[in-house]
Amino acid sequence: MKNKIWILVCFLLITPPAWSADEHDEHGPDHTEERSETPENVGPEKGIVAIDDHDGFKLSPEAEKNFEIRAIVLKDAGPWTLPKMATVRSGSEVSLYRRRAGFIKRIDFTPASQSGETIRVSSKDLRPGDEILIAGLGFVRIAELAATGGMAEGHSH
Repeated sequence: MKNKIWILVCFLLITPPAWSADEHDEHGPDHTEERSETPENVGPEKGIVAIDDHDGFKLSPEAEKNFEIRAIVLKDAGPWTLPKMATVRSGSEVSLYRRRAGFIKRIDFTPASQSGETIRVSSKDLRPGDEILIAGLGFVRIAELAATGGMAEGHSH
C-alpha cells in the first residue's frame, strides 16, 4: 500500500500541471470554470483516461485494479444505507464518490440517520444503478485533484 501511494505521489510530482496560473483567468467577464482542453495527465494511455465537467473523470481499468477501487451498486429508490467508509472528508465537506457509466464524481448527500458502521443517505445526484465507491477513496481523491488541476467542482475565494 505504501508503495502505491509513493508511486502515485511521484507520478503527480513529475507530471506537468495541466495549465499554468497565467492560463487560468478566473476573473474574466463571465467567471466560468470550464476546461477548454484536456489536461496533459489525462488520456487513453494514462491512469485517468477521460474527464468531463459534468460527469467527472474516468480511471483506467488498470488504475482501478492497482488502487483496489471497490464499489456497491444502489438498488431501488433512496434513501440508501451505505457503509460509513464510503464517505469522504475534504476540509469541512463530507461527500460520496459516485460512479455512473464509468465516470467518477464527488457528490453531496443529505444524511438521514447513522447506526454503527452505516449511514442512511439521500441525494438528488443519486439514482438506482449508480455505484458508490467504498474502497480506494484516498487514491480516487488524488486522481480527482490531478484531473482537475486541484480544484474539483469550483472553488472559493
